[in-house]
Amino acid sequence: MFGYVFYESLIQHPKVLTTVEISKRLEISYKGATLLKRRFQLFASQQLPKYKEITFKSLEEEFRDFSLPLDENTDVSKKMKNRSYICADTAVLYSASERANKGRKRYRHGGATASIYLSEKLGGRQVGTLVHTIAVKGGPVFFHSVPNQKADTLGPILKEHLPMRTPLFTDQGYQWLWGIYRNHRSVNHSAKSKEGRYRWARDRWSKNGVHSQVAEGNQRLLKTSFGIYYYVKPENSTLYLNEFSFLKNVRVLGLDVISGDQGLLGIGSSNWLS
Repeated sequence: MFGYVFYESLIQHPKVLTTVEISKRLEISYKGATLLKRRFQLFASQQLPKYKEITFKSLEEEFRDFSLPLDENTDVSKKMKNRSYICADTAVLYSASERANKGRKRYRHGGATASIYLSEKLGGRQVGTLVHTIAVKGGPVFFHSVPNQKADTLGPILKEHLPMRTPLFTDQGYQWLWGIYRNHRSVNHSAKSKEGRYRWARDRWSKNGVHSQVAEGNQRLLKTSFGIYYYVKPENSTLYLNEFSFLKNVRVLGLDVISGDQGLLGIGSSNWLS
């Protein structure tokens, strides 16, 4: 039965396999299907570090002596041509609606973090999930459930996944990265237009070859897929995100990573490592 859940989850990714589907297809109880789903999620969580390791080593080799121009206004398109393009970003799943908050302003938290907590009047507990994304264009992706967007929270995650020479592209929510990743560049999504008839600048999504669209695209895919679940409790979000990351990375890097045979990338083999 475990093999069936593994196989079905893999072939229908990015569509998720729900507990209800498992129960109906295998004609077992909902409780039994829940245990199977959890067993697979734990397996995926155990295997994910192997994909993290191979990604780290590959990026370390590719960008060993790499440097972007010191001038942040320099176009990096030619410099990044035919190289791995890595982006980081955060997104919210299952946010607390204004109705749930009774229209109150949430003073305790700011930015995206505010939308995952109920108002103090309703207890202030976390109901949504804040997801941090590290994505390589045409390559692996790693999702993490985080409590906030502070440097002390996101910094260790980035350090675990990306070598220091890695060119990393984000929005301006990561300004603290400049002193850590010398090849970090950011784009200002709030840039105002210099022309009076427009409110926003045309290049606020991509400028000088810098954008965070790789992470944003994976986040859109994640939101669409997780909509089938209807709701995931924050305390269970890490297991669900690990499962989704694992399946995506298997499609990209193959199943042989699990066995340690990285010379033969089987299912989902891509050109990312070549």
